Amino acid sequence: MIEAKAEWKKNYQVRVDVRGFEIDVDEPPQYHGEDTGMMPTELFISSLASCFCMALVFVAKKKRISITDMRVDVSAEADTKNFRYSKLIVKVMSSIPESKLEEMIGQAKNYCYVSNTISHSCPIEYKIS
Repeated sequence: MIEAKAEWKKNYQVRVDVRGFEIDVDEPPQYHGEDTGMMPTELFISSLASCFCMALVFVAKKKRISITDMRVDVSAEADTKNFRYSKLIVKVMSSIPESKLEEMIGQAKNYCYVSNTISHSCPIEYKIS
């Protein structure tokens, strides 16, 4: 089990601690924040991008494919009426030949905790302590 601790600082500023690593989270001025950190939604798509990038590297290492470059960009289409995203788009860029990259993407899907959790709708339990 992993755990993240988010502590409110002021206004919309929150400090998140995971395993001793800290990150500041905030909202930009147009959403009444002070822009001192990424928005939670930006952290969300960053989690998908970084996890899928690592999954691709994991697959490449298993297949003994040499990597000189790997980039994963994630964009999200917002459904502002329902406060959610209606679509996430994952773009993979690398100098690895496209046919190998397509195969790697298919396999990397099996190893990416973040995309697997999102695509299989993990239940959320709320508690007071």
